[in-house]
Amino acid sequence: MRAVTHELKQAARGLLAKPGFSALVIAVLSSGLACVLFMAVLVYGLVIRPLPFAAPEQLLHIGLQKADRPDRLSAVSTHDLIDWQRQLDAVVDVAAYQQQTINLSDEGRAERYAGALITSNLLRVIGVPAQLGRTFTAEDAVPGAPATVILSDAVWRQRYNADPAIIGRVLRMNAGSASVIGVMPADFSYPQKEMLWTPAPLKPGTTRDEGGDWVVIARLRAAAGMSALRAALDNWHADAKAESPRYFEMLGVGVEPLSYLIVDRNTRAIFNVMLVAVLLVLLVACANAANLMLSRTLARRQELAVRAALGASRARLAGHLLGQSLVLAAVAAAIALPVGWAAARWVDQTFRNSEEGPPHWMHFNLDAALIGYTVLAALLTGVISGILPALRAGSQVNATLRDDSRAVAGGAFARISRGLVIGEVAISCVLLVAAGVMVRGIDQFESSDFGIRTDNLLTARIGVPEVKFPSAEAQLAVFDRLEQALRAEPGVIDAGIGTTLPGLIAESRRVLRDGAGPDDAQTVVYFGRIDDHFASTYELGLEEGRFFNSSDDTDSPAVALVDRTFADKLGGGESVLGRRFRIDPDNADAALVTIVGVIRRVQLDDLDDAVRPAMLRPLRQDPARFVSLAIRTQGDPLAFAPRFNEILREVEPDTPAYWVRSYDQVIREGTFGEFVLARLFLVFGGISLFLAGAGVYGVIAFNVRQRTREIGVRRALGAPAANVLRSLLGRGAWQIGLGLLLGLTMAWLFARALVSSLNGFDADNPAVYGAVIGILMLAALIAILVPARRALRVDPLVALRHE
Repeated sequence: MRAVTHELKQAARGLLAKPGFSALVIAVLSSGLACVLFMAVLVYGLVIRPLPFAAPEQLLHIGLQKADRPDRLSAVSTHDLIDWQRQLDAVVDVAAYQQQTINLSDEGRAERYAGALITSNLLRVIGVPAQLGRTFTAEDAVPGAPATVILSDAVWRQRYNADPAIIGRVLRMNAGSASVIGVMPADFSYPQKEMLWTPAPLKPGTTRDEGGDWVVIARLRAAAGMSALRAALDNWHADAKAESPRYFEMLGVGVEPLSYLIVDRNTRAIFNVMLVAVLLVLLVACANAANLMLSRTLARRQELAVRAALGASRARLAGHLLGQSLVLAAVAAAIALPVGWAAARWVDQTFRNSEEGPPHWMHFNLDAALIGYTVLAALLTGVISGILPALRAGSQVNATLRDDSRAVAGGAFARISRGLVIGEVAISCVLLVAAGVMVRGIDQFESSDFGIRTDNLLTARIGVPEVKFPSAEAQLAVFDRLEQALRAEPGVIDAGIGTTLPGLIAESRRVLRDGAGPDDAQTVVYFGRIDDHFASTYELGLEEGRFFNSSDDTDSPAVALVDRTFADKLGGGESVLGRRFRIDPDNADAALVTIVGVIRRVQLDDLDDAVRPAMLRPLRQDPARFVSLAIRTQGDPLAFAPRFNEILREVEPDTPAYWVRSYDQVIREGTFGEFVLARLFLVFGGISLFLAGAGVYGVIAFNVRQRTREIGVRRALGAPAANVLRSLLGRGAWQIGLGLLLGLTMAWLFARALVSSLNGFDADNPAVYGAVIGILMLAALIAILVPARRALRVDPLVALRHE
């Protein structure tokens, strides 16, 4: 033990004697360790850490499984939910929820909150009790029972100042009244960022066509197993298919762990790719450190040989060099811990500030286990980066004593060093290509033409309360008053209303041409309902026919607008004007609409979703309570936001607006996940570029120093500086070239794996590969030129005396 302590002290002294070398190795290792720690925090928080519920391994997500999307489970109707509660009761306890908007308009202000309509047993099924009061019982969900609500801890504290007498208080909710029966624990939100919960009265006797869209959660009973559940679901599916053969023609039923409902398979696949990326960064760091340590060991070969001649064993010499590597790794770990923690906090804050982020209870923090893993990773990194120099030094001391001290560096050391440089360049190429593909994809999203004019647009979403406005006519009247008030404002060019927010929100429907046969396939289209000013506000381009007008009401024939994608796909090469299509043809009350206009291609749903045909209906003919507003202003749209909120309060005080954003913010929100990924890969690629540049620089600089005598001789004999420089560049160029050749091949495979879970990203973009080649060649050129230029400045007489 004393010998180990002595060697570590000697190693530390040796490193302090060469602060530049030590700082470079520490920077290299700490960069790789910080990336790994950061990724470990993300993966642990999103995937590995158990859900904060009672016995989370017993919680399951059950849903319908579409034949074309077997990796995603769909919501079920009220009819099927009631069936499952009855037929699966012996195997699982079934609960369900629907996400919804809840407005509170007491306390002198109206605010919108993300909420959930839940079955009375859901909180009991996931095993989270209230911190104040109680959770729902079956009596709360009986149709006609007094309205009740459960608050989150955040709402209780922020809106009601943590009033201890909140239980039993009657609130004004959705323009009606509701009694508070409980407050949930701090940080609890479910299923995502919901902050209010109301009970769901399930009405038996509904049909599958009446919808419901319930997300179903189940807890296995103690004596039951997965095989029993699957058997029960198979029996149910067989009965349901016999009852509704067309409905279940392409539908199965599936089960997955509840954690997959929070972080789906696509997200997990992306994180697997990212984990590979950071491991590549760490591999580059280890290779770089090993390369630098090899160079340092080669510079000390005479010293090590003398120590061996004086009696030091090969193990002692190897332990000395390995001790230096471990000391450097320990210092790097001490730096990586706060850096990785700060990066994880950035992601945590970014997620919490976005509607698209994970639930409030999902945290990204360092804990004892992650710190322990970091220490272990640092230990392994130190061993990996130090073992090769240690073994090579211990095996060549005798040969070194026989060498001329002025010999040029070469042999096995040089071959290993060159191999490491090639590997560093190749891995850096992989990460930079991945970063380029992500950044290029985001840039294409943000600059793409998805059928509307986006500048100077303010958007917001509202939902009028059904209690206060029970009829479609009353709801439309509110929207008309609001739109008229907005269009009368100075600085407002136009204002429109619709259920869709192009590039972010749209419904999905199935359509079938009128007169189609029973075997004709239905087409899935993006769908929205709009008013008369929607088209002018967004400046939709009309190609054929007309837009909607005031005559398109409930007393006139049902009409629709379609985009060019719809017309090309369903027109059969002819105009679709005047043709009729049935919407959701499997429903008994399917609407039959006539096409009156064709607009240019428009992307109604998320920008990263597949391009599908689009159909728009008049809001007067197909009313909705929840709509999105678009306001085109003469100046900065966000500057108009306060005035918009004032107008809304004047028109309808019980209805607050939410998602009040400029359209630039809408696009950023729609590509939030991809934007975060692009930023992360940029960081990984930048670190990898730094590591590769540092590695090439360190090796070339050492090589030039070893050749100082040779350079001096050549310069003294009259060799031009250009010839010497050309020789140095030639020695480095083939390493860079081979590294690029290997790297581009691996990068293409890696990029394709990365974008396989992302729509709209191109893994074969030649501009990305060209830019990466240019960046790496420039970095290598700088790494070669700087030490070469320094060597060429040395006086030939001084170089000839160099040892």
